[in-house]
Amino acid sequence: MRKNTFLILLAILLVRVPSAAQQQDGSVFERRVTIDQTNQPLSSVLDQISWQAGVYFSYNATILNADKKTSVYAENKSLFTVLNQLFNPAKYKLSELKNQIIISQIETNKSVKNDTIPIKYFFLSGKITDKKKGTPIRYATISIAQKPIGTISNYDGDFLLKVRPENMYDTVVISCMGYGRFILPAYKILDEDNFLLNPISIRIKEVKVTATTPHELLKKIRENIQKNYSDKTELMTAFYRETIQQDNKYISVSEAVMEVLKAPYTKLRNDVVKLIKGRKSPDVQPIQWINLKLQGGPFSIVKLDIVKRMERFIEEDFEPLYEYKISDEVWYKNYQVYVLEFRAVSNLGFPNFTGKLFVDRETFAIVFAEFKMNKNSLREAKNTMIRKKPSGVKAKISAVEYRVSYQKFKGKWHLATARSSIKIKVKSRHDKINSEFKSVSDMLITTIQPTQLKRFKRNESFSSHDIFVEMIDNYDEQFWGNYNIIKPNENLRNAFKNRKMH
Repeated sequence: MRKNTFLILLAILLVRVPSAAQQQDGSVFERRVTIDQTNQPLSSVLDQISWQAGVYFSYNATILNADKKTSVYAENKSLFTVLNQLFNPAKYKLSELKNQIIISQIETNKSVKNDTIPIKYFFLSGKITDKKKGTPIRYATISIAQKPIGTISNYDGDFLLKVRPENMYDTVVISCMGYGRFILPAYKILDEDNFLLNPISIRIKEVKVTATTPHELLKKIRENIQKNYSDKTELMTAFYRETIQQDNKYISVSEAVMEVLKAPYTKLRNDVVKLIKGRKSPDVQPIQWINLKLQGGPFSIVKLDIVKRMERFIEEDFEPLYEYKISDEVWYKNYQVYVLEFRAVSNLGFPNFTGKLFVDRETFAIVFAEFKMNKNSLREAKNTMIRKKPSGVKAKISAVEYRVSYQKFKGKWHLATARSSIKIKVKSRHDKINSEFKSVSDMLITTIQPTQLKRFKRNESFSSHDIFVEMIDNYDEQFWGNYNIIKPNENLRNAFKNRKMH
């Protein structure tokens, strides 16, 4: 029997206290141009583009005839699109160096070394919207097809995906449960601001939900883990954001890019996390009465991989403690899935959960899960999760909710996103405190690569005792560089408008 794996995600520290950005620019090729030139010298067309886009062109006159007549029309199109109309991408290479665009002929000699011009990533951005309702679509996935590169949309439906120049002709897939997929080449995103997704019926018609029983489905999930999930060690790059609100006002925002050394699903070895770079803003709003800190942070969010940990609602030994029901069969991001609902029917042990598993009908892989602590577990959570609080202060955990998703790459499913949300009510008659705190921790896996690493150095790895907000550095407007992140939503941007991050 596997040792019981309690999902204690974050410890909460309450301490009494006295009362009281802009992204780095991407490639110049993203700049928009409007031009209408007919039968004009190429040099004249380039001069027009140079004036509008604020760039300079450099080329060898022996390979490019500047007097050749050409025509081009574009209305509010990216510089990338316009230049590819003028210069055949199969023949010419476009490189950038600061505000200079270098036009060169593509060498056919395979032995020619790559040039030393620094790589400038493209920043692809936009808003994802419901075509019928006009409302933003939250947590949609934006990824490069057949590559482990991607991000998700934020609460406002906005996204930012940073890609290397060689990926600009690859296919970008925008998907979200309940909507048809949106597919287009990466470079075309430069010309768009709003992406409309069509709502679709996610129910699979004319398929009997009773095609299998819940316990048979659970058995197949367990039997196929080795086939469905990676059996090799992988090095993942991840973005992590931790926010804390007091009465719906942000009081702390912390972010980081991390490396996750992901152990094979066939091994009992734990996953480990290392900080690459991070930033924080502990004083977005003045903290009133209580300072809430989360213990564990990135160390704990990685443990939301319920397949790797074999959480108790999946584990065979704990099946009698839960009631299961296959409630539906739906489409989830182009996969047909069973919706397996579960709820704890016994109060033995802690914690107990209620939730849903989305299980691929073909492979029996868990592709998405959402679950929360039941009422009995919430009562017990206070003693386990609240490690420290001032005397005279009452603290009650009112909600603990989790979400985790997986993505398919090279025939295997990999951890893609994880989210934890915790609400805590704090009261004190003496200090006249009556507040609700909400903490949200989000992790997004942005790249995956094989590795020979077996462990990180002990002093580089997060532990369950670390307080993330105390471990990271100061704010820098150019901070994230070419790392993919979850774009801040409007509320976060407004919170920082009049305050500098520390």
